[in-house]
Amino acid sequence: MRKADPTGLVFVSLAVVALTAARLLAAALVPLSPDEAYYYDWSRFPAWGYYDHPPMIAWWIAASTAIFGTSAFGVRALAVLATLPASAAIAIAGRALFDAPVAGRAALWTNATLLIGVGGFIATPDEPSLLFWTLAVMAFALVMRTGNGGWWLLVGLSAGLGIDSKLTNLFLGLGVVLALLAQRDLRRWLWSAWTWAGLGVALIVIAPVAIWNADHAWMTLGQFTRIGGGGFQPLKFPEFVVTQFGLLNPLVAIFLGLAVAAWLARRREYPLAGIAGLAWTALPLVAYMAFHSLHQQVQGNWLAPIYPTLALMAAAAAGAAPERWTPHRALAFPVGAALSLAGLLLTANPGNVLPFALDAGRQLRGWDDVATGTRAATGQAGAHWIGTDGYDLNAELTWHLPGGPPIVAIADRARYVYLPPADPALAGQPGIVVGEDAGLITRCFPNATRLPDIIRRTGDNVIATYVAFSVPNAPPAAFTAGCDYIGAN
Repeated sequence: MRKADPTGLVFVSLAVVALTAARLLAAALVPLSPDEAYYYDWSRFPAWGYYDHPPMIAWWIAASTAIFGTSAFGVRALAVLATLPASAAIAIAGRALFDAPVAGRAALWTNATLLIGVGGFIATPDEPSLLFWTLAVMAFALVMRTGNGGWWLLVGLSAGLGIDSKLTNLFLGLGVVLALLAQRDLRRWLWSAWTWAGLGVALIVIAPVAIWNADHAWMTLGQFTRIGGGGFQPLKFPEFVVTQFGLLNPLVAIFLGLAVAAWLARRREYPLAGIAGLAWTALPLVAYMAFHSLHQQVQGNWLAPIYPTLALMAAAAAGAAPERWTPHRALAFPVGAALSLAGLLLTANPGNVLPFALDAGRQLRGWDDVATGTRAATGQAGAHWIGTDGYDLNAELTWHLPGGPPIVAIADRARYVYLPPADPALAGQPGIVVGEDAGLITRCFPNATRLPDIIRRTGDNVIATYVAFSVPNAPPAAFTAGCDYIGAN
């Protein structure tokens, strides 16, 4: 007799809330990463687009800090809480396409993936991207289940908001089209007015972001379409596969493989229609990233928006798998939850009790030391402004030194189109420049005077060393074009 794993509404709800609470605790304890500090800086200057990504994460952080305050927790809170509606959405999709046990298991397994279970406390574009992709999949599942074309409006709205979150979500539209073409019972939707109305909603939602990009030389799209620059590197592909296998949760990944194998082999003991519909929506993104991995490294989080979809496919296969798979099915959630909680503990490192080698969040620490050293150097030099040569340092100093002298990037200026122009009068006043590239700094500021280095550390361990210089003034172009463009001039 098959032993049931707990998938009831009460257990699933309590488990998902408990894991979310653990991520909220980590959100309060772990210092902001440079990327998060960078996105926080975006949030202070809301716009329809930014150099790296569409604007949704900036809007979320602005709302989150307005509600929860300007702190690490405040920056992250809404992003962490987004897992709750995403879990509910994938459960609704599971109930529509399969049954209640699959729905509950999908919600559990979504939270038991290590990418979400551990990394889900960091505020990045992945959280809104994942939420809106999953809402679109939920609406598409309801189209398939109910035949009610009105759900296409929610597909379009969610897909559009997803693109406003991260351009990765462009692949969802292609996946839906593939599903309609591939599945005979869905082809009628290709010429339905409801489908086209959903497309219209999506286009309306993304129009302001598209217009902003058109006015800014398509800079966000340019960041997204970089591929192949590293040449042909076939060994990156197995690295990509192994990374995704681990981040998905190995047991969930095994059941996902079972789902894909059943779909390809047309094994009728599995719920193939639902699995196929989900698979087609995810396939374009997987194919793109697999191709990308043959040229450059694929970051583990780049597949984040489809993780709930993959968890649902795995959950559906687990429900139909032979009885010998029952022990593995029962272990998938507790193993993933335990590993996630361990990962959060290693990252938070409360009281700094873990040795440096086990501190998974060590690269996020020590920025307060850099801010303290920079503040001291500013006073020593009588500086009226602080220059930085990297976006990570710039973002962390902006976060840690509010209300101090203006912090101005002297390199990679394209990142800062959202900021008001620096006061030209600053160029004629003394300042300090902090960074990692001493050569760039001394070429751009030939009258620079070396100050003591600034050390970033955690405990007794040095993480990074930054050079610091006092400068009597700055070439005006350093605040506009940037030193990386003007070189020694």
